[in-house]
Amino acid sequence: MKPLVAAGLIASLACSSGEPAESRAGSLEVNWTGSDSGTLSAPAVAEWCDSLKLLELKAIKGDTGFAIAFYPSGLRARVDSTVRPGSAAWSDSVTRGDSVMPGTYPVFAPDRADSSRPSSAMALRWFAETSIRGFRGDSGAVVLEATRQGASAGRFSAHLRSTTEGSKLAITGSFKGLSVTPAPADCAGRPPEPDPVEPTEETDEAGLPPESAD
Repeated sequence: MKPLVAAGLIASLACSSGEPAESRAGSLEVNWTGSDSGTLSAPAVAEWCDSLKLLELKAIKGDTGFAIAFYPSGLRARVDSTVRPGSAAWSDSVTRGDSVMPGTYPVFAPDRADSSRPSSAMALRWFAETSIRGFRGDSGAVVLEATRQGASAGRFSAHLRSTTEGSKLAITGSFKGLSVTPAPADCAGRPPEPDPVEPTEETDEAGLPPESAD
């Protein structure tokens, strides 16, 4: 199971990319009812993870966050490598068919979405008084539309289930004005490279203690 789209899809809601949101954000609105009810209206960003071939949409406001991962199928052409990543032309190449086709993406549980392309996974979390409430989508659909100048818009309706107990939510919402940017290099969940060990008198070049003399 890939870290980004299983438990990590919820965990990723706790941090932002560190880039100014105003320069690239669209907007998202979502409402939910069921065991709990609430609403979120917030700036949203969309990032293409090339190593996993998925597009992640994420919106965070205060203690509440929501994310959708899109798993396109086919991928008959790569994202155009001749244009600068993050530019309008690059975003356009992602959302006009080279990687993420406009259309309907059924919602699956995160551990099934990657093997059921085209599909999507969905997560919602907020901080309660004594715990973090987390929910993952298990049915529904997201409709993704491509608009002019590489921006994306869409709408969704789904059912979510608690990650810790059996409570359920019904969720609806929409997003617009999203320009796709490249995801960080660690979007696949790869562990960081270990720091090199400088050899010293107590260690050899491999960072190990020398063998003691007999």
